[in-house]
Amino acid sequence: MVKVSEQLTGLEAKDPFLVEYKQNLQDLLRGMKSVGGSGVRLLMVEMIRSRWIRDRRASYPYELAWVFDKKEDAVSKVLKGLEESGDIEPIGLGRGKKAHVKPYKPRTLRKPKTR
Repeated sequence: MVKVSEQLTGLEAKDPFLVEYKQNLQDLLRGMKSVGGSGVRLLMVEMIRSRWIRDRRASYPYELAWVFDKKEDAVSKVLKGLEESGDIEPIGLGRGKKAHVKPYKPRTLRKPKTR
């Protein structure tokens, strides 16, 4: 992948979507005085959905931590809560070989089983 960088803010990422989203998020947060915990949860779900719809790519906790300027442990806790509430779901069968993180995608609608 080509490294994308933004000269004005010094943001660097391999995925241009992440750079663009982080810049838009900074603009949004300037207009708002403070975003509480539920606001951050909603923004994370919205980012995961936007990325999935645009590129069909899952989002990793470390990517969300970079975009939202949070610690990865805090983001993982939020994602675990979102997974338990049914807003997002892990993609794939489990954890990767090289890392202990798993990617997430938005919850898909499923038809109920009829017997």
